[in-house]
Amino acid sequence: MRWLLMSCVLMLSLFLPAQTKFALLTDLHVSPGNANERALSGIIDEINASDLPFVIITGDITNQGSNAELSNVKRQFGRFRKPYYLIPGNHETTWSQSAVREYYRLFGSDRFFFKQDNLLFVGYNTGPYMKMGDGHVKHEDLLWLDSILTKESIKGTRLLAFAHYPLVENDMGNAQEVVAMLKKHDAIVSFCGHGHAYKEMAFGSLKGIMARSTFFGQDTLSAGYTVVQLTPDSVFVNEKKLGDGLNRRFAFSIDASSKMKEPQYPIVKLRFPEPMSVSLIYQDKASVFTGISIDDNALYFGNSLGDIEAISKKGAGLLWSFPTGYSLYSSPVCSGGKVIFPATDGVVYALAAQNGKQLWSVKTDNPFVADGRVSGGKLYQGGYKAFYCIDVVSGKVDWKFTDIDNYCQARPAIADGKVLFGAWDTNLYCLDQQTGTLIWKWNNGKAQNLYSPANCVPAVHDGKVIVVAPDRCMTALDLSTGRLLWRSNQYQVRESQGISDDGKAVYAKLMDGQLLAVSAESPEYKPLWTVDVGLGYEHAPCPILEQNGTVYLGSRNGVVVAVDAVSHKVLWSFKGGNSEVNQFSADTQGNVYFSLIEGKIYKIGAKK
Repeated sequence: MRWLLMSCVLMLSLFLPAQTKFALLTDLHVSPGNANERALSGIIDEINASDLPFVIITGDITNQGSNAELSNVKRQFGRFRKPYYLIPGNHETTWSQSAVREYYRLFGSDRFFFKQDNLLFVGYNTGPYMKMGDGHVKHEDLLWLDSILTKESIKGTRLLAFAHYPLVENDMGNAQEVVAMLKKHDAIVSFCGHGHAYKEMAFGSLKGIMARSTFFGQDTLSAGYTVVQLTPDSVFVNEKKLGDGLNRRFAFSIDASSKMKEPQYPIVKLRFPEPMSVSLIYQDKASVFTGISIDDNALYFGNSLGDIEAISKKGAGLLWSFPTGYSLYSSPVCSGGKVIFPATDGVVYALAAQNGKQLWSVKTDNPFVADGRVSGGKLYQGGYKAFYCIDVVSGKVDWKFTDIDNYCQARPAIADGKVLFGAWDTNLYCLDQQTGTLIWKWNNGKAQNLYSPANCVPAVHDGKVIVVAPDRCMTALDLSTGRLLWRSNQYQVRESQGISDDGKAVYAKLMDGQLLAVSAESPEYKPLWTVDVGLGYEHAPCPILEQNGTVYLGSRNGVVVAVDAVSHKVLWSFKGGNSEVNQFSADTQGNVYFSLIEGKIYKIGAKK
């Protein structure tokens, strides 16, 4: 037995050098001129002067993923005299003004794979993707992981994995699937950031290490990073404060993961009956971040590979696909035999619904991530620092409003000759529908852009405009003047709301998993009822839909709940997957459709 053990150690030593080491940076949060930037400068100087051969950076390199922040940190990284390997964090992928295109332009990819001696290093994007939600590894990235690791893993190699989010269910929707993929290829450890502090973790049966942020508070003495050392049989994780020596944080044997017991994941039991009417009708080859548009023959949506796709309502599968080249976030709209799709290449496409042939296009300078709305033969479409009115037949831009300081995201509302929408510049706008002239704008008094009423579809009824926002408040404004009528933070709302079929109630999903109904008729704030729909902590911005007396809500982890609009009782709940529900759409027959980020399309059959 002793001879066998010595032989194994000898074999490992043939595959690994005496020691492999590298620098690990995460959660830099650099803005031009801030203290984090100064800390990063010192870290780069120290790494350049060291014998560390390369650097791995696991996301949140900026605060808001703005173009200016990304260009600035790219310049800083240009000072490295060592190779560096980078993946984005949620601060690059959730609020990006370029729909993440600037990140790709500057850094090339959101994933990496390389070999060092007989070590394999793989890193991948965990999202979220241009809206608040849980982390998720894209469907195509899982396929890539399996393909590259199947090709490159040979006997004696050791796999180290890197992500921004920790691979746990409360942070990552498909954490179990990712861990299973890494374990399939004998990963010895998965590193992450996001928590800003050192933490030894267990990702299922995989060893996990969370690393520190590069900077804490205003104390420049706290700046630092991580140095990882690997020997043939061990992994050592060390803190390296600027100017100090290594401080050992963790040490574990290289086969620690192989000895970890496979956890028994709890079976998800929903509190309410499952429906009989929900069916999976399509699984896309990629992830889907858009909602669905519907006509009599087909369903239309976009995917993370940049393809606009049409699938048959009759179960015949994919009818046609139109490539744009970049991930799509805006939901399409159908009008007059056309599918109109605002894309992240800055183009609004009008395609023939029958065959996907391009009929016209409108080219702009910036990407689209907002949903549009067609009314009276015109498309009303928000963009980056602009809002457009486009003729559906000709593609002619009738008017363009440009007094916006960030990008639009949600679908606008149209009422009484007015167009209403929010933007990530803290403002809610009201424009004249015919001319695009500003009638009024309102903000909630918060200076921080991330509190903007930007990803909420305004509810309009009886001369009122009602919105919710990440500042946790529901607000009612006078439709004609923008005057504040009432404002309440009694319940913890966020971005998910809808309006009843009769317009008399506004629905909001609460952050504790309840559904709230508020009067749209009362001159004062008047809650009507609440019901616990069993979602728990919830922040997904999926708009609420009422269809034929049933209210539909979607969650951050693939759960759909149906509530009776009259009795206020939960009818059923259904778990369709492990990723965010994007939106609900209904056809003229009363069927309701929804998409999940993992690329699944579901149908809820119409009431009989």
